[in-house]
Amino acid sequence: MPLWIPVTVALSLLVIALSFLGIAASILLTLRSLRAEMVPVLKLIRREGEGVAETTKRIRESVDEGRERLEERLGDLDALYEVLYDEMKETGLEAGVMMRRLRRPGGWWGRMRRMIG
Repeated sequence: MPLWIPVTVALSLLVIALSFLGIAASILLTLRSLRAEMVPVLKLIRREGEGVAETTKRIRESVDEGRERLEERLGDLDALYEVLYDEMKETGLEAGVMMRRLRRPGGWWGRMRRMIG
């Protein structure tokens, strides 16, 4: 085998190895540059995320307070309804009793109607 073949193969392998080292160095430089550009963006994203989390926390607390107030008012409204219902029922019964007494022929209203008419 001629001497130039192994020398050519060795030089070719050296060129390939140096090319791979150049590519690796280029990738590292690109990653460093990208990282330097991404740090402020990531800080901004983190800050915005914290702001959104704080806002949702305040909204949730406000909704919870509103729900509690609404439940209290519904309880008050239910109590008022119960009182009004009892009063209306009692008033209705009393009106019914009064109407029955007025319709009775032997009652005072019946006597008054006979005297008048």
